[in-house]
Amino acid sequence: MVQLDESQRAFIEAPVDQNIRLLAPAGCGKTLCLLYRCKFLAEQFPSRSQRFLIVTFTRAARDELRSRLNEGSEFTGIRDQVEINTLNAWGWRRLREQKQTHSAKIFKKNTYRMKMENLLQPVWKKHERVSSTLQSKNPKIRNQSPKKLMEVIDSIMSLGFDHVRHADLPNFLSHWDELTSQGLEWKLEEQENILLEYGILESRLTSTVQHARQEEFYEAFYLFWREATQHLFESSMFTYECQKYFAYQDEQTKLEQGRLLSGAASYDHVYVDEFQDINPLDLALVRAIAKRSDATVTISGDDDQAIYEWRGATPEYILEPQAYFGTQYDTFTLGVNYRSPANIVERSQLLIKHNDRRVDKQIRADNPALATIEEQHVESISYALEFVHSFVESSIANGTSSEQIALISRKRSQIIPYQIYFASEKIAFCAAEDLQIFLSETFERLIDIITIKYESSNRQRLTKVADGIMSLCRFVKFYPLSKNDRFTLRQHIVHCHPRSVSDAIDSLSQYRGRLKGKNEDGETSREVANTIRKFIEADSVSDALLALSDHFLGLQYDFNKSEEDLFFAGPPFEHLAEYAMRYGRDYDSFIDDIELAKATLVKTPPVEAVQLMTAFRAKGKEFAKVVLLDVEDEIWPCKNVQTPEQLEGERRVFYVAFTRAREQVTMLLRKGAVPSPYIQELGLRV
Repeated sequence: MVQLDESQRAFIEAPVDQNIRLLAPAGCGKTLCLLYRCKFLAEQFPSRSQRFLIVTFTRAARDELRSRLNEGSEFTGIRDQVEINTLNAWGWRRLREQKQTHSAKIFKKNTYRMKMENLLQPVWKKHERVSSTLQSKNPKIRNQSPKKLMEVIDSIMSLGFDHVRHADLPNFLSHWDELTSQGLEWKLEEQENILLEYGILESRLTSTVQHARQEEFYEAFYLFWREATQHLFESSMFTYECQKYFAYQDEQTKLEQGRLLSGAASYDHVYVDEFQDINPLDLALVRAIAKRSDATVTISGDDDQAIYEWRGATPEYILEPQAYFGTQYDTFTLGVNYRSPANIVERSQLLIKHNDRRVDKQIRADNPALATIEEQHVESISYALEFVHSFVESSIANGTSSEQIALISRKRSQIIPYQIYFASEKIAFCAAEDLQIFLSETFERLIDIITIKYESSNRQRLTKVADGIMSLCRFVKFYPLSKNDRFTLRQHIVHCHPRSVSDAIDSLSQYRGRLKGKNEDGETSREVANTIRKFIEADSVSDALLALSDHFLGLQYDFNKSEEDLFFAGPPFEHLAEYAMRYGRDYDSFIDDIELAKATLVKTPPVEAVQLMTAFRAKGKEFAKVVLLDVEDEIWPCKNVQTPEQLEGERRVFYVAFTRAREQVTMLLRKGAVPSPYIQELGLRV
């Protein structure tokens, strides 16, 4: 048995019948403690085989626990007693058992539009407002609403609404009020805003009548949601969230019928890892699993690392577990950090103590060494790139392997210039999956549009000029040209015989047919032509990118919201434009470097590669050296946050990023920018 510290032993050897909240800050040995707790409990009942269920929220956490269980010789005796799985995988297995068929399918998000338009058509045709939206004459609404409405269906499930138990208005309103009391009103408002945008809700009601907004939501969409949810189940076609939702339905129904589990079919103890990240549906499923087996429940996690509120999680559950499970919980706190040097632990605790919604903890570092914590001020993105290049090279020269160096950002767009630069300088790097935005169709469009501008001064064939203008017209406004608009506009441009893009812009301004609307007296034609002209006449690569950012809304739709980041909405053109200043008018080099970066991302990264990621993807990882990008106000914390709860959430995101390092944290800032308040909260400035 490994040497355990006092706080670890206190948890492991706690009385067998206790429900426990284990607060486990980063680096405190939580994974090992969970398995030793299972071992301890099994040894208390040598004559009876105890059954343990450990549920995680990521495959990485599941795999780490399984690896420890299977490779540690001290756990040989309990391997057959411990089941470790993600909550989704547990739900999927139960759902397949419930359906008693192998034909059940999970469909991915890229098929949401098709499933809404086809699979759910028998349902939405019966609901006037939903039907009107999905068949809208507005191409933007018609094209985007199917996927968006399917996402709302998922979100309503994740918020713990129940199409069986919250079937009528009073129960719906009661659950809505319960979610509001848990701090999830913002998530409810997010769904309302989507339904407002697509015309399913008629107006943002400000009535003083209690529940007026909610009643409209219920009538206009929730009744459709109930039928759509049942239709998915009957069709054996499921979203990712359905795995947990219908498993919960099965468990809760059997619980209400008194069909409790016993013997080998039941669990004696249920453990929930990373409990701070659960949403209302997760909570309901875990609660039902534990009640059917009459099992003890141990929840483990760190309220200071609750950063997944974007998926409907709330710190309230780990802060007040007794309120949501209806039973008493005894709290144990792991008090020794075995990962981070003393000053990383000390500084991070100074930072996070500025949050009010948390449990105060006394954490000490096992490692008395001091990490290097520094600020590095740079003139511009070009200087930042060169500094990071030098930083990586010197670190490797001094013995740090490149995969132990991480660049961590608050937003995805901050990382993109580093990908382009590293690819052009042949620096091996690995971009986390949340950065695959760089491989989106929008970047293909970006290259095509930049190429049109680059070649615009050359004499070209008539058809190529016309095709170039048609491509640019497509993206000037948010929604694309209709089929009829494309045909008549192209005919007009070709009839004018332009020999350059500039001539074609003049032809466009004279067009009087329909163009993304009525185009009264050619107003839209002139607006679109002037917008294209500003882009074509941009003096440099950087200016061209800024013109695209300001005026080509149709190019930006991929970036409207980052799924892992609730508070940031916006495309990466600003960071690209600043980076592109280094190219001047050299469009060839810019395009070549973009293409090289894309090709590098497609390849399997080498074993040794610098790691690029957002703070959200950094959670659970550790590195020798970490560079935090743009540690400035309005980035850390993000400028779009408004409420005290959101500000506390932003501080937790920075806390996670800062505590990833074992040897060095370097914080990059642009000279003249307002430093992040977190630098002062770390105690690094007076």
